[in-house]
Order: sequence, then structure tokens, then C-alpha cells
Amino acid sequence: MQDDINLGLMKRLSAAIIIFLTGCLAGAQIPVGAWRDHISYIRTTHVAVAGDIVYASAGAGITVYNKDDRSLSKLSRVHGLSDVDISSMRWAEEKGVLVIGYANGNVDLVAENRIINIPDIMRSNVAGSKRINNITIAGSLAYLSCNFGAVVLDLDRHEIRDTYFFGGAGARLSINDMEFDGEFIYAATSSGLYRASVDAPNLLDFSYWENLSFLPGNTRIYLSVALFEGSLYAVSMSRPGNYQCFRITGESFEQFGSPSSTPLGVRVSGGHLAMFNNDRLFLYGQGNTLVREIDDYGYWGLAVRDVEVDSEGEIWVADRSHGLIRVRGDNFRILVPPGPYSNRVFSIKSYPGRTYITAGGRDAAHTNLWQRGEYTFFSEESYSFNIDWDIHDILFVKEHPSDPEIKYVASWGYGLTEYREGNLYARYNEGNSTLRSIIPGDNFIRIGGMAFDKDNNLWVTNSGVPDLVSVLRNDGSWLSFPYGGITNHSQAGRIIINRHGHKWMLLPRGGGLFVFDADPYSEDRSADLYRRLSIVDEDNRRISNEVFSIAEDHNGNIWVGTNIGVVVYYIPERVFDEGSFPARRIVVEGARDEERGYLLNNETVTAIAVDGANRKWFGTEKSGAFLVSSDGRDQIYHFTTSNSPLLSNSVTDISVDPASGEVFIGTSAGTVSFRGKATESPGSFRDVYAFPNPVRESYDGPVTITGLVKNSIVKITDISGNLIYETVSLGGQAVWDGLNVRGQRVSTGIYLIFVSSPDGMQSHVTKLMFIH
Repeated sequence: MQDDINLGLMKRLSAAIIIFLTGCLAGAQIPVGAWRDHISYIRTTHVAVAGDIVYASAGAGITVYNKDDRSLSKLSRVHGLSDVDISSMRWAEEKGVLVIGYANGNVDLVAENRIINIPDIMRSNVAGSKRINNITIAGSLAYLSCNFGAVVLDLDRHEIRDTYFFGGAGARLSINDMEFDGEFIYAATSSGLYRASVDAPNLLDFSYWENLSFLPGNTRIYLSVALFEGSLYAVSMSRPGNYQCFRITGESFEQFGSPSSTPLGVRVSGGHLAMFNNDRLFLYGQGNTLVREIDDYGYWGLAVRDVEVDSEGEIWVADRSHGLIRVRGDNFRILVPPGPYSNRVFSIKSYPGRTYITAGGRDAAHTNLWQRGEYTFFSEESYSFNIDWDIHDILFVKEHPSDPEIKYVASWGYGLTEYREGNLYARYNEGNSTLRSIIPGDNFIRIGGMAFDKDNNLWVTNSGVPDLVSVLRNDGSWLSFPYGGITNHSQAGRIIINRHGHKWMLLPRGGGLFVFDADPYSEDRSADLYRRLSIVDEDNRRISNEVFSIAEDHNGNIWVGTNIGVVVYYIPERVFDEGSFPARRIVVEGARDEERGYLLNNETVTAIAVDGANRKWFGTEKSGAFLVSSDGRDQIYHFTTSNSPLLSNSVTDISVDPASGEVFIGTSAGTVSFRGKATESPGSFRDVYAFPNPVRESYDGPVTITGLVKNSIVKITDISGNLIYETVSLGGQAVWDGLNVRGQRVSTGIYLIFVSSPDGMQSHVTKLMFIH
């Protein structure tokens, strides 16, 4: 069974298809309704040379390099791939097909201008892991080495031909690699090296497969196998860190390479045998003569995972630490499309034209993941990443409101770090701040959240200690607040400051909410207002105190994400009044009465973001991302891996660029973005323009008019004044589909765009050229 994706016909992929087919990396904003990925192409594991095109897989995507025009492009779910977590890849020369295997058993075939998905293994009822470890091409067949056995894929018919299960008495061995020598089929397995005659009457019968018991440790793990100059080369692992390569000729064998070479794999390509590991690449030619040894790329060490040699003798390396490497003589060139350093995402924060993605984390028990101190900065279509090797688990990045070159980085265990113009300025700990360590005498300081108030004071939650909150005042001094005893809860999470100056703080792991109002310049706590909130309904029944996300909308309402959906506080300024302070659950209508229910009922809502039209974006733990109307009652979008390029249905965070409306969605597999219709309004008509302009005959997407005041009235006419289209902006932006009132694409010509504020006090006119 197959799912055939015709790239030329998929409108949601049209912008990305141009990237893939032309081999160019776009350097401009994407249209409204389009997607793009923000994934890392550094950690490459497989390389395939297809004539003038070189492919290198990197987990969630593939680097595509064109040797003719020297262009780099990307191939990911945004461009039509069906999945993420690529575990194997090979080029089938005879059929002109790139075969891609995934860790979940899914398979894609990339051929000319289409991608064919073969999900049979993924959808099968095979128990346990379905990971495709390697792919061996034999004419029109692809042999897939899987964790449960071997699968033979017919590249002509796009279907599974056979499945071989290895192991006696019902046991199943993992297959790591396969090879052919014309007489035998060899399989490197998790318990020895096996072979079977190509003429065996039934390869499905395991009794026809023979373990090469003459090899030492014949039940050890075999990782890789390759045929070169009549001998078989096999890499085995007796224990972690102890690898050997054997050269096998007939029934005899010998260890190949020096004992210190510890090979991870072997590969035959371009008339050479490549043997590689984390430190070196060895290339052998005729007569097993060592013709090249590479131990660095000039400045960097190696982490080789795959190698190919092309017809011109150039060496192409998939390097786990550096990306795709081209080796031409003594020259080394790293070929990596722009993107983050890694695909880990904890939080995303967007400012106008600038977005930060943090790569730290903590587990469900709020213990450290020990990820390197890393965040990525995306602006003006380019990426830069900051790696601080002295800290781990960066959770949040905030810019100073008056100077974006001053950045504050919060970590889970390493306190707060301040950077100025890219340089380390201060690392705040027990010695120079009121932040406190969870380990007495150490500086293991866990920051759960931070937010600036209107006076540019930075409020920081300090988890696990009695003084749950500290503030870095705008004069550089610090003050702490002993709220741990008041909350009777040791965990402190994200914090927001609303329009009334009240601080709303999440108390993770069942603590509900804590709201307070305190003077950052007074050490007298007697005037503080505070309240711990158990999230209850109008009848004072608990809804849930498991809280994960929080946001204030344009009307001042507070939206909170829990493990059973969303609640809203509609009059948050009354939070300190006596008596009950209930939250509201939004009732949404279904197609039938019995389908009425609460907004995102029983979903764990991990992220909330508000766009320029006051609409709400929600990220969930298992069900993808949602966009709902400003009141939450109408669903506008529900994006999942089934209907969008979303990389995973487990969403970690969402942020909206207020200037462009681009929605950044972080998931457990990486980040993608979607260009939304709504932007924040500038308050007056500034820099009003339409794009694309001109609209060329090859473009069939929407036209965007931006720079508008909130709820602008937009009218589009032809040059004679005939009304073509009318709408109201979403925040500071309006979208036109390019159709006239009869639903037809408009003719070639100049069109006038008249915009006015809702009260008619402001107006503006701009022009647009349409080429049809």
C-alpha cells in the first residue's frame, strides 16, 4: 500500500517545493498560510550521492547539495517528507530513487518531483521496535534491515515483497546491515553474522540461514558489513566501546585495521572501502592499500557516521557533529543549511522580527536533563546559536525592554546569566544576588520563569527554596520575597505580569496558581497583596491544579492551561477580593448536542499564545496545535502530523512574531512555523504595503496587506474604481485571495487598496500590480 504525494499539486507545500526542485534556500518572508522548518541539519548520519546531487540525512530533515550550481536546500516534512527521525537512507541508482527509512518503520521514496510514502511497516502489527537500521540496494529491490528482521521492498511496484524473521524458537534478532556477494546474502545481526544462499528455496525459513560460527564471539553484535575485492568486511561489537573489523574470505578470517582503530562501520563506494569511527576515516583502494587517512577537517575533529566517494574522487562525509562534509584533496568544506544547533525545544520567545528557541529542559519530576547551555536566535532569515559550556538546561531567554542587545538567560540549576552585545556580562548566583541554591553551599539555582514589569524590573521565580521570587531591579540591585511559606509549595514555574502589575505564577506539580502584587523597592512585606489560587469553578469545585501554561490576552483576561483543558479568569483585577475567585471553562458547540463540551477537554495544554487579533493558539501534549477565535468558542485550525508539516503532536511551546504573524511551534521533534493572518497593530498606518507585489502569473497564493491599524476596513478596487474585494483586518494585517466578487482570479492590471480605521479618522491608499 502506498500514499503518493505529487509535489506539484500540493498547495500547502508549494513554496517548499520550489526550494526542493530548484535547490535554492529562500531568503525572504513566507506567504500567509505557508510553513517552514527551523530544524538542525548538523547531526548527519547518512549520505547518498545521486549524480550531481548529494543528500545527507540529519534526523528530522535532509540536506540537499547541488554540485553543479553549489546550492544548498532542505528536505523535511515541510517539503513533503512523511515523517521525522530518519534512521537510514540510500540511493537506488538503477531506479533513480532515494530510499528513506525512519525509526518508526515508515518509508519514503523520493523520485523526480514526487514523494511516495510506503507506511506498511509502520502500520503493521509487528511487536516492538520497527526501526529501519540500514538499507541495501540490489537492482530494483531495497533490503531494509530492521529491528525485527529484514524487509524486501520492490521499488518498481512500491510494495513489500518479503519479510525475513531471524532467530529460532520464535525469537527475533535485530538486523543492522545486509550485503550480497552473488552466492550468499549476509546479515549483520544483534547476535552474530548470518548468511544464506541466494538460491535457497525459502529464505523466509530461518533454518536456511547459517550463523558464521567460525568467527570469534559468533553471537556478538554485528553492526556493519560490506563486500570489497572479493572479501567480506564485518564490524562487530563485543561490548560498548570495543569494536573490531574482520576481513572474511571463504571460511577464513583475519582482523582488519589496527586494534586502536575501533571501527564503527564500513562502506564500499566509488571503488573504495571506507572504515570509520569517531576519530578517523580510513579509505582503502585496490589491494586493500590505505590511500587516505583523515583525522581532522583542518580545525575540527571527526564524528563520521557514513561515507561515499563520487565518480570524481570527491569524498562526502556524514558527520554527527559537523554536518555534510565535502573532501576535495586537502580542502574540507562544511555544507549545512541554516538552522538551529539542535532540535531540542523547551521554550520559544518572539519579538518583532526576532525569535529565541531554548534547548534545555527538565523531566516530569522537574529534575535536570543536563542538556548543554544552548539557545538559537532567528532574525532576518538567518540563525545564530549561543552555546555556554559552563551551564546546562537553559529554559528561557528574555530581551531587556529598552535594549535588545541585553539578554537574560534562565537555566534550571545554573541561575540567571546576562549577556550584553553577545558577551557574558554577569552570572547571577548566591554571591551577587538574592537567588538561592537548592543545595546549601552550592550555586545550583533553578529558575522557573521570568518577566519584566513596566518599569523594567526583572521578576524571577526561584524554584525549590523558601524565597520563591526575586527581582532584579532596574538599578542593578536585588530583592527577594519569602513566598515559599505562604504558598506551602516548593516548586515555582512560569510567571507573567498583567496590565494591572499583578504577577501570576504557576505552581507546577499540583500547586495551582500564586498571584501577588509587591513593591520591588520596599523591603516591608506587610503591604504585599497575594493569593494562592486553587483552580475552582463557580460552585467552588476544583477543576485542576495541574497547570502548564499561562497568558494574558488583549482584553486583560488570564488564560491558563491545565491537564484537563483551558480555564479563563475574566476579571483578574478582582483576584485579591475576599471570597471565592472562580475560573471559567469555555463551552464549545459540537455538530450535535451530545458533542457540546469544554474547550480542549481532557487535553494537557502545554502552551498558550495570543495573536494580533486576540485569537488563541494552544499547544497540547499529545494532540498538536489549535487556533481558536478570540472568545475560544470557534476552532479555526487544528494542526497535527496527519494534516500539516507539524513535526510531532507533542507541542512544547508556541510563540507569535507580533510584526509578521509568523507562529513558531516547538515540538518534541523540533520547530516549524506557520505564517498566520493576524499581526499586532502599530496603532497608526505606518509602512503599509502589500506582498507579493507584483503578483506574478506563477503565484497562486494569498496577497497580504500589512502595517494596518486594528480592525481596519480594507477595500480593493480596480483602476476604474470598481469594488473587487472588501474585508476587515485581523489586528494589523489583512489577506486577499486574489479573487473578484465572482470567485475568479483577477485580470492583469493595477489595483488600488484603500484602508481606513474603524472610526474613519485614519486612512491610507497603496497600489498593487497583478500579472495574470
